[in-house]
Amino acid sequence: MADLSEPDSGTSPDRRRFSFPGPVAGLRFALLLAVIAAFWLVAYADLDRARGRAIQDGLRQTGNLANLLAEDARNSLALAGHILARMVEAGAVPSDAVAGLSGRSPESQSVLRTLLIADADGRVWQTAGVGTPESVADTALFDTARSLMAGVESGQPALSAPYRDPVDGGWRAALVQRLAGESGRIAAVVIDLDRFARLYATQDIGTRSIIMLYGEDGVVLAYSRPSAFLDPDRAVFAKVVPRLAPGEMARTLSGIDPSEKRERVGTVRRVAGWPLYLYVRVGADDVLAGWYNDLWKRVLETAAVSVVLGLLALLALRQLTRLETTTQALRESERRSQALFDSSFQIMGLLTPDGRILALNQPACAMAGLPADALVGRRAWEFRGWARTDELAAAFRNSIDKAASGRFVRYETDVVSGGAIQIMDVSIKPVFDEAGAVVLLVIEARDITERVEAAERLAAAKDQAEAANRAKSAFLATMSHELRTPLNAIIGFSEIMLHELFGPLGSPRYHDYARHVQDSGRHLLTLINDVLDMSKLEAGRYTLEESRLSPAEALESGRALAAVPADAGGVTLTVECPDGLPDLMADERALRQVLLNLLSNAVKFTPRGGRVVVSAAVEADGGLAITVRDTGIGIPPDALVRIVEPFQQADNSIARRFGGTGLGLSICRDLMAIHDGSLSIDSELGRGTRVVIRFPAARVAPPVAAAGLPA
Repeated sequence: MADLSEPDSGTSPDRRRFSFPGPVAGLRFALLLAVIAAFWLVAYADLDRARGRAIQDGLRQTGNLANLLAEDARNSLALAGHILARMVEAGAVPSDAVAGLSGRSPESQSVLRTLLIADADGRVWQTAGVGTPESVADTALFDTARSLMAGVESGQPALSAPYRDPVDGGWRAALVQRLAGESGRIAAVVIDLDRFARLYATQDIGTRSIIMLYGEDGVVLAYSRPSAFLDPDRAVFAKVVPRLAPGEMARTLSGIDPSEKRERVGTVRRVAGWPLYLYVRVGADDVLAGWYNDLWKRVLETAAVSVVLGLLALLALRQLTRLETTTQALRESERRSQALFDSSFQIMGLLTPDGRILALNQPACAMAGLPADALVGRRAWEFRGWARTDELAAAFRNSIDKAASGRFVRYETDVVSGGAIQIMDVSIKPVFDEAGAVVLLVIEARDITERVEAAERLAAAKDQAEAANRAKSAFLATMSHELRTPLNAIIGFSEIMLHELFGPLGSPRYHDYARHVQDSGRHLLTLINDVLDMSKLEAGRYTLEESRLSPAEALESGRALAAVPADAGGVTLTVECPDGLPDLMADERALRQVLLNLLSNAVKFTPRGGRVVVSAAVEADGGLAITVRDTGIGIPPDALVRIVEPFQQADNSIARRFGGTGLGLSICRDLMAIHDGSLSIDSELGRGTRVVIRFPAARVAPPVAAAGLPA
């Protein structure tokens, strides 16, 4: 039953001192305590589940990172093995490998540091790369290689233990193999282990987290941060680092780490094809940082709710006491009154303040199923025709008690009439005497079943529409993410093929095919990014990262990005920006996106020999207006209204001729809206288009003088 009554004013003609509540009030207090305890239990359960989710998220993140880094290590070793095999086959250092290692800056050096072929006495016969010695007879590399190769067949390469480079002190390892047909001569590829350490150090996974590459024997090859324990002894963690059973590729770990006695979560993954492991370990404090913040917030919220519930319970008990006192006072001043049945409600009746029936009209008697003589003098809530269940009867009685206290009561309830359930709009109005005491209650009711059912259908339709919109946004966001991941791989691999990083492609057609694959992938990625931005804007989840920026620099940046397609299309693109423009508070990425979309549209729809001009100026109200004008094909007047809506274009012929999804202008409009700005379009068919984006004066900073103060 929906209670639409007016709130109690809290006044009572008979003020009495508050006394301690009786047994019923005690039960109410017990119920309140149970509700508060349930709040705390729910909060505890939610926090425990949130902690478990945070731990699982940390394990998934370490698993993904371990997979990527293990794949990087496998690719690096595979490259070293490939070059070593070529050296063994040729009996010399390949010339293209020499070109690949020479001339590199320290920042761009490959994981392969040096290639060399040495005789049995350690004299270097041929070398290439960084740090090319004449002899390795007295180095750790030669000693390690000689001991490794003593029991290994000439056709099998071997990976040495890590060692210090005598030239720069860096950590190295060598992949070595005997040359077939030559006594004692070996080929070696020196691997820069510090490159792995630098890569691992760039991963932002927490201050107490580590990434480690180590062998089956527990000897550490690379470590993500400096360690006083590892420098003198690379096997110091050999007893505690995790290892996998044969055939097991990866394992997630959680609990107390034996090396540091701290709670950790992590993933250890085998480097496929090599006796190596990649271990990513994250501190539980880093994983649970957000959970700790939510913990205190949830505790404070639950405590506040408990306090509010206690105060509300005390107020409710006091109000109930006042209501009972008022009802008793009204029962002592009963008075009959002539009922006026000129109301517009279908059912009417007169009641005493204690709920006894004084008079009824015929529809009220018909609903009760009894004549008026059988109803007068009895309590109104006793008849099942008016209150078909005990709960409804108690609610009816409670409503009469409220009206007897001097309040206007209105609520909705359901009754059974003619075998069908009807929804009734019931109102109970008190009638006062000269002294202000309630002497009569006028009850009215009318059938609102059709209106309620229509409202329910409307609410259900609204819920379905909102659910469909949420499902659409979630689907777009999920599919965009799922498509972007393989697209990034396609674009990256096509980039590698275009630059022929691992060797020539062969036929020139393969180079063209790779370029087409890359262009198509980038086009599809741009489309997916637009759809994802559109779904974020529609769902209200787009967050601005505002900063103070120069409009002139933003316009020049947009011009530079649009210059290539403009030059290709034979369109003149210029910027007209006056000196001394004030700075703008805006999201730089969003502003770039708006400018690039507008400039791209202007260039795309302007024929060869045309002109596109972008300009900025401060308006009379202090706002900033940026205008993009072109001499293109223009937009029909009937299309100007719908062109800023998602997936809309001027007409079908434009879609076929120029392509595009119709999201650009819609995204621009929404991005300007969340900046409290606006986007307007003026166009004349065949003569060109003018698009103006306006930022309010609140986002325009005052000019800054030379001394750093407002001019």
